[in-house]
This record gives sequence, structure tokens and C-alpha cells, in this order.
Amino acid sequence: MTQGSNQNVFKLLIVERSLISNRGHHHTQIGALKSVFPQAEIHIVAGEGYDGFLGEAVGLIPDKNFKLSRLRAKRLHGSLRQRLRINLKMLFAGHKQLATSAYGQELLDICSRLKMSRKDMIIIPTADLDSLESAVDFSGRMGGAAPTVALRFLSPTMGEHSQRFFESRLIAVAADLTSNVKLFTETEEMAAFFSSRYRLPVTGGFFLPCSVGFADDDQGACRDGETFRLGVLGAPRSEKGSHRIPSIVRIAADLCAAEGSNPIEFVVQGSTTDFSPTGVYGGLADLIGTVRVQAVSDRLSPDEFKKMFESLDAVLLPYDISVYWLQGSGVIQDAVLAKKLLIHSNGMAMKSFVSHGNARSAATDQEFADVIVAAAQDPSQWADGISLAWHYYRERLKMLPISEDHNF
Repeated sequence: MTQGSNQNVFKLLIVERSLISNRGHHHTQIGALKSVFPQAEIHIVAGEGYDGFLGEAVGLIPDKNFKLSRLRAKRLHGSLRQRLRINLKMLFAGHKQLATSAYGQELLDICSRLKMSRKDMIIIPTADLDSLESAVDFSGRMGGAAPTVALRFLSPTMGEHSQRFFESRLIAVAADLTSNVKLFTETEEMAAFFSSRYRLPVTGGFFLPCSVGFADDDQGACRDGETFRLGVLGAPRSEKGSHRIPSIVRIAADLCAAEGSNPIEFVVQGSTTDFSPTGVYGGLADLIGTVRVQAVSDRLSPDEFKKMFESLDAVLLPYDISVYWLQGSGVIQDAVLAKKLLIHSNGMAMKSFVSHGNARSAATDQEFADVIVAAAQDPSQWADGISLAWHYYRERLKMLPISEDHNF
């Protein structure tokens, strides 16, 4: 992280509340944004408990801020009973008022300390509704001297699970949007949703790969003989369709036994509990024969994960499209950059990433197994499409909408 006092240097403040340690995808956003703005003086704001693995943060956002923000939301947008309850809590606690946002004041303090101005930028790459309220609050406090604040939303609920609360809070904050607050989404599909449903000025296509960097070499799969290696990546979650994996694997095993096939190895990430007899992947690691499962820890270091990722031929995403019809996936982006075949649920967002002959879609477990077994027979048949997708994404990364006004 570059520290400097040159007032002519473009300063970029990256706010990543979930940045605590070298886990998940949150740390990768920092490196990706450094690639987008290589000449910037970059500072980070992290969550409470940040362990400093990326260097010193210029600020930490206290967890209590978000609890207080929730109370404020209930006081403003809750039912009559909820509003009365919050007012009584505040009265007995001796509070006269709540902060106007989760961390608008913190942003103002940090920007003042760093001497940031209109020519600089704040990016919140994993933004939620608290982030939007904080950005608008901060901009109102700082006025015309406020830097551009770019928020990147990954979820159509913006982290608010109550639909009534979400819409009430969103309508209220949208009425106070200032010109320096710019709204982005990862997928074009989500941008279209926000624009049509809520008439928000949102731009799609703000992509940031997770484990495969912008500048990584052009390398294909490191194949292990004739074995077709298919990755099921990350800790299991219901929206990722993890519960479907045992069925897909066993149907594929039955197909291979009946028809003959090149060996297929499912490389499945999970914990010891996940692979126990009662776990979501129970019994899979015991499979032997043409189809087998390699159980891999879901706590790999970034370097270990990247090495494992490079060894794959394809990535399996039987994701729940009730979630992923708008929401994007870092795995899709990484797979395109790493030149892997994608086998995904029909109807997922990020259609522009899977339309180059580099992907196959399916709906039922049987269809997934059929696609997997067919792909394993001749992985080279996807080579041209995979290369086209790689070139497409590389060009998209050169034209990220976030960098248009700050192209240094």
C-alpha cells in the first residue's frame, strides 16, 4: 500500500468491511483494484478485527455501527410497534439520537485526514444498503469537495433481507443521491433489474476476478493424462446447489460404468464434517473406479487454491437460479481467465461470459451428469470457445466502467 503526501497523486480509498483476514474473496478485490489503478495512492478501510495481512488500514469500521444502523432503520421504517420499542430502548439507554448512517462520519474523518478531494475516489467493492446510506451521508457532510464514491452491489437485496425494509430504505436514500455517488453492479442483468424496478442510475459490468489476476499468464489446464478434473469450489452452500453434488456424481458414475468413459475426478472442496457420513458430501470420497472424488479442504491458502484451480479442466456450478439469475459468480470469471470449461445451471446471470462455446448448461441432475460425461470424452472440443471467452473477458477488463473518469 503506497503512503505518500504528494497532493497531485490520485488517491483511492477502498472500503471493504468484510476484509478481516486472508479468507474468502474480499482480499482479492484489493489486488484487482490495484491493477485497475496502478498509479494510484491506495489506502484501505477494513472491518473490525482486521489482522493487518495487507498492511496497515487507515480505518476500521466498528461492528457496533451496523447494529446501531439497524436500530435507526427500524426507527425510521419499521412498524409502529418496532418504532415504539426502539424509542423506549434509546430512552432507557440515555441516547437522544442515532448516527445518520453506519459509517458516513468515519469516511469524512478518514478523507479529511488523507486530504482527499474531488479528483480522488472511494470504492466500496462489496457494497450493501448500509454502504449506500453511508456514502450519501458522507457526501452530504463533505459537500462539493467530496470525492467520487463508487459502490458495487453484488446482491439484488443489497444485504437487506426484509423486502419491506429494503424498499423503504432504498427509496429514502435514493431521494438524497448526490452526483458524486456512482452506482454499479457486477452483472448487466442486475443493473437492468435495478434500473427498471427502482429507476436507479446503475451501470453493470464492474467485474473483479477473485483468484486469477488480471495479469496472469495465458495458460490452459495442466492435464493429468486422460483424467478429466472437474472442480466444485468453495465451502458448500445451499444456493450453490451443493446438496446436488452427490446425486450428480453417482449418476455420472453409473453412466461411465454402463458406457465406458475416460476417468473423471470431481475435485470437491469442503470440511471434514462435510465429508463425514452425515455431511452434505458424505461417502463421496470413498468412490472408486472410473469416477472418483478428491476431497479438498475449503481452507486452502490463496496460493494453494490457485494451484488446485489451474489443475482443473472444468468447473461445475449447479447453482440455484432463483438467486443467480441476477447475481454473478467470481468462479465464472476466474474460470474464463484460467481457460476452463464451465458447466452451469441454465438461466444463470453473466450470460455474456458463457456464450462463446466455452460452457454447457443443464437443469436436472441427469442433464448435468450427461454433460459431464460427454465433455470428458474430448475436452479439446471446447478449446476454441474457451479461448474466445478468455479474449472477450480480457477486453472487458480494459473497459471497466469504473475507470472511465479516472483512466491514469
